[in-house]
Amino acid sequence: MELGELIGRRRSIRLFRPWRPVEREKVQTVVEAMRLAPRLLGLDLVRIVVVYKERLSPIELGRLKTPTTTAQLDMAPVLIMPFADLSVLARGLDGSGLKALAAAGVLPRSLGWSDDYIEATVVPEVYRALADDEDRVPLYRRTEPGQTVSRRLLVTAVTAVGLAQTYGLLGAFDQGLGAQLSAINFAAAKELLGYPDDWLPSSPIFLGYPAESVGAGGQRPREPFERDFHLGRHGVPFPRDPDVTRQLAEEGMLQPAAPLPWRRAELRGVASILGLPT
Repeated sequence: MELGELIGRRRSIRLFRPWRPVEREKVQTVVEAMRLAPRLLGLDLVRIVVVYKERLSPIELGRLKTPTTTAQLDMAPVLIMPFADLSVLARGLDGSGLKALAAAGVLPRSLGWSDDYIEATVVPEVYRALADDEDRVPLYRRTEPGQTVSRRLLVTAVTAVGLAQTYGLLGAFDQGLGAQLSAINFAAAKELLGYPDDWLPSSPIFLGYPAESVGAGGQRPREPFERDFHLGRHGVPFPRDPDVTRQLAEEGMLQPAAPLPWRRAELRGVASILGLPT
């Protein structure tokens, strides 16, 4: 489907068909999309662990649940767990990632890029500043006192993972799947998945075939456009052109907002089929 329609159709799907597994090729396609998300500073910060629910015991599955994700974990056949590997910066302080991009012609000399520029400017003024920033925060609550990470590195890492999550969600919906960014018991996930201490977990993607309609009751409500988007400076609303919004509606990016009149009936029907409270 076209990108505009794909963006318009994306929803947080919370009701999945637990009886229908997700084909391995579709899972790989989602992960491939996440791999191609923009990298920040030429660093491969994102790591992924794919978890198939059928390979977890009932006890393991129960440990992963939170108060708001009990039913979703019972239904979604696949969890895609994204992480930010915070050890990457220490291994890439020589600027090798950016040098590889320069060698590939991604960073052109016409814009000032060269190995000398990377070594003399980017490494000390960007990479080192990112690693050695005195504004530091604990990585986990469980870490020992003194085990901290640069706040700027943390923000960079979280941003990189967020980009990958976005690509993964769009990749899922492009294949007719449903997906949701949700919560999980990270302490239990650490024990079950065995990931390193310097991997920072983020919201997993629950993946499966939707049991609810693709539209899921309508496009989610948003605040008024002019309240959130500004032009030139704060307080000057970005003017929203009605002709553009009309065109975007025709292309499927802008769709009728929730709740659509039949949504309550759909939820009752799907809940009855899945054995959930109505």
